[in-house]
Amino acid sequence: MTMKNRKFNFDKKFKNRTIAIFLLSIIMVFIFAGRMLYLYNSRYKTGAARQRMKVVKIPAERGKILDSSGNIIAKNVKVNCLYFFPKDLKEGSRNKLIQGFSTILGMDNGEIDEVLNSEDIVRVKENLTSEQVEKIKNLEENSLSLTVENRRYYPEGSALSYVLGFTNSDGEGLYGVESYYDNYLKGKYGLNIFSGSRNGSIISFDENKELKSDGGEDITLNIDQSISAMVSNILKEANEKYKPKSMSVIVTDPMTNRVIAMENYPRFNSNNPRKARNKEEEKELGSLTEKERLNKYYDIWRNKSISDIYEPGSVYKLMTSAIGLEEGVFDESSTYVCKGYYNIARGVTIKCVSWYDPHGKQTMEEALANSCNPSFAQMAEQIGYAKMHQYLKAFGFGELTGIDLVGEQKGLIPDSASSMNIAQLCTMSYGHGISATPIQVITAANAIVNGGYIITPRILDKIGDKKIEDEEELVKRQVISKTTSDRMRQLMVNNVENGGANAVKSSQYTVGGKSGTTIKLEDGVYTSEKTIASFYAAFPMENPKYSVLVVVDEPTGMNSGNAVAGEITKKINDEIAKLKNLNRVNKESDITDVEVPDFTGETLRNAVNKANSRGIKIEIVNTSDNDGIIIKSQSVDPGTKINHTKVVTLVADDSGESTVKVPDLIGKYKNEALSILKDTNLKIIHTGDSQKSRIIKTNPPAGEFLRQKDTLELIYEPIKTDDKNNHNHEEDEDVDVDENQNDGEENQNN
Repeated sequence: MTMKNRKFNFDKKFKNRTIAIFLLSIIMVFIFAGRMLYLYNSRYKTGAARQRMKVVKIPAERGKILDSSGNIIAKNVKVNCLYFFPKDLKEGSRNKLIQGFSTILGMDNGEIDEVLNSEDIVRVKENLTSEQVEKIKNLEENSLSLTVENRRYYPEGSALSYVLGFTNSDGEGLYGVESYYDNYLKGKYGLNIFSGSRNGSIISFDENKELKSDGGEDITLNIDQSISAMVSNILKEANEKYKPKSMSVIVTDPMTNRVIAMENYPRFNSNNPRKARNKEEEKELGSLTEKERLNKYYDIWRNKSISDIYEPGSVYKLMTSAIGLEEGVFDESSTYVCKGYYNIARGVTIKCVSWYDPHGKQTMEEALANSCNPSFAQMAEQIGYAKMHQYLKAFGFGELTGIDLVGEQKGLIPDSASSMNIAQLCTMSYGHGISATPIQVITAANAIVNGGYIITPRILDKIGDKKIEDEEELVKRQVISKTTSDRMRQLMVNNVENGGANAVKSSQYTVGGKSGTTIKLEDGVYTSEKTIASFYAAFPMENPKYSVLVVVDEPTGMNSGNAVAGEITKKINDEIAKLKNLNRVNKESDITDVEVPDFTGETLRNAVNKANSRGIKIEIVNTSDNDGIIIKSQSVDPGTKINHTKVVTLVADDSGESTVKVPDLIGKYKNEALSILKDTNLKIIHTGDSQKSRIIKTNPPAGEFLRQKDTLELIYEPIKTDDKNNHNHEEDEDVDVDENQNDGEENQNN
């Protein structure tokens, strides 16, 4: 081959290779460009989709809560909810939203600003009506989205609120069993996926996608809804009558310590837990800062039955009695002497509730029925420090009961027996010097009735169809024997039949119990005008099915355990007996053969004599040692006929000074009035024609109270004009009743 041919072949091959490489490069450029375009387009498509897509967690279908009879007491309802997405708010849309929120949703300026100035997704409103939903849709605003969600609803509203608690807007349990059993109730949440439209209009809730949630489990409580509702109504009536700071009631089965009802008053509404419970509270909440308001809410939601501590008072005498019987240091017939007071140490004196009329020599059974503090102080000395402290702990004081609710407190007791002094030992015998919660007190008292067993109180019965604990697993220990328990039952019945706990006495069923009156310490001073009145009762005592503890903090007017808490307990007992058709016991009806006199205006000394002469038992809550103090009111109206065993509670002036209730003197002549006012030690002013006319007015009026040496003005008809020159003018005459008494009597005889 010539050189020319070789050169031609080489040029041809080179050209072909160049064309091939060029074509290959073009193909690769197109492939790369196509891939770039695809990736570019895909990236922005994904970004745009992400911008339009909004995801909100939705709570699962929360499990229902049922009472012991299967009634639903907490359930879910479907509600329309509105969300605001601040990142999607466009220029010029703010004013439209302000107008819409105001007119459609009724929101005020502060609420609207809080929503629109938020940086995170906001749930604007829930429970929207169908009309509101349509109006929101018509706004065509891309920063808003609608959805349908589950919300918690409590058919009983305020009743059961402290047992059930409530949930927050995210469906999480707060307080009560909603919180304690939240893991069982809440289930697994789902997702609500919102996808905004390309034209910027709102997407309706029925077009949203939802990743389904897994529902929670239903739970069944030991709570009886019918009994709880009844207790709630009785507390409402008692609140109007006694106007206390607060009240707590627990109803249990004493043999198992299952909680049948637990109510506090005042109470919040689980459907609206941030609403004030009364007008005073509404005013207070409005004046608080945000932090202060939150603390106030915590106070409102606190379950006083398990979180508030108090001195149990004479209800604890049941425990002291059981300790002595169990240890054999005394029995029902052991005798003690009550002189009205008992000196336990230099400067330390224990006063009897009946200091004005001492019990004298009495048996242990009588001392319990009479609630005699000096006798129980003597019993405590027999029991001793070590045993008293040992049993105090054994009965569960100073430890959590373990109830299945959040917020329980331990209470306060002495650290050890060696840390106690004689005053603590003796006052502990009647429930002073220790502090406990109502749930601790009823748990301990139930042990007195149920054979001696301290049992963990339980709200929950079942999760689904399964019991989570057997009854035997809930028994902590046996603190007294069945024999002692049986003896205590008889003593408790005697308290009601023949003692100071007779407010709960019934002719239809046998009930045993014990009242307690704790005088509160305020600013270092005890005042009987502020008490905690309590009462524990169990029935029917042949086979106890129900026990009731009522605690009333600072009742006004009548304020003793028997008169106040006993009355409430009696109403609850009777209603339970009706609801549950308890077997009737053949008992003689109360004999109403004693008429109650009018004790008001009498000195305590005279009231005691009047009561004793008629065979009427009386009690008085008072810190004074003066038997000349005046009775201001009484628990049973004058003229009422009662059984001779019923106790009449008297309220006297608490200052310790002898006061006088101004009698009704209208229509009396001077001599008659002075006779009535004899021994009152008042200074009398006569105004008007006191020699010839009757009294037409007194200043102060009848029913008011005056202290000794105070002035009482007796106003007669005016002196006639014709008699002015000859009449002995007595206006503003200052007369001491005692000094003028003889003159008055002489005038009357003449």
